[in-house]
Amino acid sequence: MRSRLVSLRPYVFGTVLAGLLTFDLSHQWEVPVSQLPGEFFERYVDGFDPHAEPAALLALADKGNVQAQYVYALRHTAYAPVELRIREDRELAFHWTLKAADGGHSRAMAVVALYYFRGTGTTKNLKEAKKWADRAVAKGQSMGFRVLGDLRREEARALKAASAAGENKKALADHENAMREAFAYYGRGADAGERVALRMMSEGHDEGVPGMPRNYELGTEFLRRSAMRRDLTAIRAMAERLEQGVKAPRDLSQAYAWRLVLSQLTGTEKDAAELARLEGAMGLPEIQRGQHDAAKILKDLPSEAADALSRLHNSR
Repeated sequence: MRSRLVSLRPYVFGTVLAGLLTFDLSHQWEVPVSQLPGEFFERYVDGFDPHAEPAALLALADKGNVQAQYVYALRHTAYAPVELRIREDRELAFHWTLKAADGGHSRAMAVVALYYFRGTGTTKNLKEAKKWADRAVAKGQSMGFRVLGDLRREEARALKAASAAGENKKALADHENAMREAFAYYGRGADAGERVALRMMSEGHDEGVPGMPRNYELGTEFLRRSAMRRDLTAIRAMAERLEQGVKAPRDLSQAYAWRLVLSQLTGTEKDAAELARLEGAMGLPEIQRGQHDAAKILKDLPSEAADALSRLHNSR
């Protein structure tokens, strides 16, 4: 009898471990254990074909397929891969994104929150933005943290204006508290790799917001991390920072590398002109180092297609 119990020990241990891991995953994703299979499928398995013809996609969306609703909406925005874009229609995109969010699509929840915050395709509504951002966060969506940060930061700005107008000490204290909360949200989004949250953390360290002493080194690092996730605003800011040598040591080769990367990604005359201007002030060895560094950066950046397609997946 004892030997049988000993032989069963690994199975008992495995069962207990699996139970603990399941409970922990349920806690992290903030969904009941019974919903874990569906959540796992939505995050990692869903193989919905985003290349479906618009009519077929719309037919599925009309039948309540939340992934079809989300993809159909996305394909009516400038964020869709070029080869998948139908046409840009903000109101239609909002309509179908909201449908998908109502159906439980986690990524759609975060996008709806951003639409309400910006007033994109709908009337600006901060209350609705917070509701959907909270729901997105509950399902592990990093963009939700970014929107919550944006909301608290907007509230903080209003409080600061009120404190300045009436020398209201309470409003000033409330402003500082709101800023701390805003950057706590940005920090959680940055921890998950959300590129705009990373850029906001850079801005916070540069400015020295409440709870975050000014630290240009950390500001530069967060900006670099955002840039390496193909955030064009961050890439441009990195180039300017390294050229000016104000918040980071002046490094024309690195500034040239980031301007070359930006010019490659945007293809605009303005960025090409900025690259040519900088090149005219540099020596050949510096330019060559910059070109070498740019090639490495471009190799490590997500491709345009990969970046655009990532928006089609629920877990991003």
